[in-house]
Parts: sequence; C-alpha cells; structure tokens
Amino acid sequence: MSRRGLTAAVLGASVAMAALLLAATGDAVPIVARPVGDGARATVPDLRDLRTLTQAPTPTATPTAADSSWDLGPLVGVLLQILFALVALAVALAVLHLVREAYRRRPQVSVVREPAFAVPPVPEEMLRTARDQIGRLERGEPRNAIVAAWLDLEAAAAGSGLAREAAETSSEYTARVIGTWEVDRARLADLGALYREARFSTHPLGEDHRRRAIRDLEVLHDDLEQVARAQARAADAGAP
Repeated sequence: MSRRGLTAAVLGASVAMAALLLAATGDAVPIVARPVGDGARATVPDLRDLRTLTQAPTPTATPTAADSSWDLGPLVGVLLQILFALVALAVALAVLHLVREAYRRRPQVSVVREPAFAVPPVPEEMLRTARDQIGRLERGEPRNAIVAAWLDLEAAAAGSGLAREAAETSSEYTARVIGTWEVDRARLADLGALYREARFSTHPLGEDHRRRAIRDLEVLHDDLEQVARAQARAADAGAP
C-alpha cells in the first residue's frame, strides 16, 4: 500500500467514526409508528354515566409491534468497535510503512579494510652511521652541528626505500620514515623542531640545544637497534 492510500484509509475511517458518534449521541427516532387514518374516530364516554365508567374494568394495554421502536444502541456500539479496530489497523499499517521506508532509505556505511602495511627493515646504513651522527653533534657550533646531524638522518631515511610524497618536504619525509618503526615519537618531534630552529631562526643556539639534540638522537638510535634485532629474530624464526 502506498503512502497516499494509507492516508486516504485513515481519513475515511476517521470520517466514518465521527458520523457514527454523531448518530449515537442524537435522540432515538422511532422507525415504525402507528398509522393514523382519516377514518379513525375517538370514542367519548358518556359523562353522565359516571358510575358505569368507574365500575368498568380498565383494559390492560398490550404492546404491539406497532407501538415499539427500534433500539439502535447495541448496533451503534458494535459498529463503533468495528470502526475502532479498522482505524487501529490502518494506523498500524501506516506506521509500519513509514518505518520500513525510513529503514530502507537510511545511509549504508561500508567498512573498507586496508591491507596490512608491511614494516620495512631498518636500513643498515642508518644503524652504521649512528655513531658518526652523534660525533658530528658533539663538534663545532651548535647550530651547524644540529643541521648536519639531521641532514645525515635524511640521507639514511632515503635509503629505506619508502617513496616520498609530492607534497612532503625533506624534513616531513624523514620524520614519516623514522616514525614507521617503533621509536620514541616525542624525541623524533623534538629533534625535528631543533633542526627547523637551527635552520631558519636567527637567534643564537647554545649548548642546551646541542645536549637536547644528542639525547634525542641517542634514544632514536637505541629504538632503531631494538627494532632491527626484533626483525632479525623474526626472520630467523621464519627461515626454513
């Protein structure tokens, strides 16, 4: 049943119920009445013979079918019950139709699972040049030492084989590559911030900046060595 048909059914049932209620609350109208003919003549008792009139037995009126009228009360009650049932059924069908339409039109969400990303092995060059990077940080002016250490880290990240995105800067690419492995990302972010400060700022950098960079790089190298050892153990366990 369409929505227009359901609406028409509910309206029709409501109008019929209102008509029956109006008929039920009105006065009863006699359907059958005694006909009165023109030849009917009323008999008037002789008022002079009062004794005979008072002594005569009073006839008992017997109700006939012509004196009775139809009682519509029970019939109206039955019709109202039927009407209420029809209205309830029409409303239930309308609600069911609306719920089904709402369920059918709700947006469908599809969950797409991306394939598991295979973590690449840690480049050997990155592990081999770790001591050299820290040695560069310990020599020379702090600004130049921090920039040189980060550039060495960029070169090692490029050896990982991970492609660089077109919108990435070299420092963003290096941070993304190093963050591929289980490393301390807070230390990685701090080392990148020190590199940008040393590269683009004009205020002087002191020994505090140098010590922060050395500590960050040491933690990152230790984490990368742990990842490399775990990868080696997994490769040995999976070897035939």
